[in-house]
Amino acid sequence: MLKKLCYVIVITLGFVLNASGKVVLITGASGDIGLGIAKHFINKGDTVICHYFSNKQELGKLQQVFPAQVHLIQADFSQPETIQAFWAEVLKCGDHIDIVINSAGVEQEELSLSDTQRILNINYLSQRVVCDHAIGHFIEQNKKGIIINLGSRAAYRGLPKGYYVYADSKAALTKYSYDIARDNAKNNIFVYVIAPGPVEGKMFESLKPDVKAQCLSSMPTGQTIKVQEIVDVADFLASGKVPSATGGVFDLMGASWAH
Repeated sequence: MLKKLCYVIVITLGFVLNASGKVVLITGASGDIGLGIAKHFINKGDTVICHYFSNKQELGKLQQVFPAQVHLIQADFSQPETIQAFWAEVLKCGDHIDIVINSAGVEQEELSLSDTQRILNINYLSQRVVCDHAIGHFIEQNKKGIIINLGSRAAYRGLPKGYYVYADSKAALTKYSYDIARDNAKNNIFVYVIAPGPVEGKMFESLKPDVKAQCLSSMPTGQTIKVQEIVDVADFLASGKVPSATGGVFDLMGASWAH
């Protein structure tokens, strides 16, 4: 009990000292990367809208500590047609959004056409619709907006058979990010992609053993990318300090690929 109380005091103190007043939407906030990013912005004092599909346990704990600061919205990104209703729920959380970070994603073996469609829907199509809504919102509000999409080294290097569509979906998201960055810079809307290699956590551990071994052997560092590295890059891009980098892909690949 004392340990939990100390944790709440420390986090609350961090909130008071670092409050920046931004409103951040994070898709896929229940995954390892999304959760790490959510905790970071919560600690900074931002209002954080967390999307999840089925696993809300850790997000629920955060909401208990900061009920006014953390908002949870459930949505199934395998059904892109539901994103309009999802965005309507997002806007109920406040009168504006400042930053959108798309970290929703699935990396499963492609065994059927339905698997292919599901992966494309989650990793690309639904996130594209979220971006479209975000851009419309930023333009309507006549204010600066930042979008950060989680890409992957796989968009450039590819993946072994059975996981082709994951690489395809990340390539599509990366290309789309560049397109909307180019077309919306004039609107003071800036779009970035973070492209990591294999990342520590549940998604990587869910891969088949031979695929995991192949991914690790491709890394000169001999290890996976740390979630905190992605969090740090996301924080930098969300700061608004590098508008001229809009459309850029920020690699976290451990010297395993160059493009």
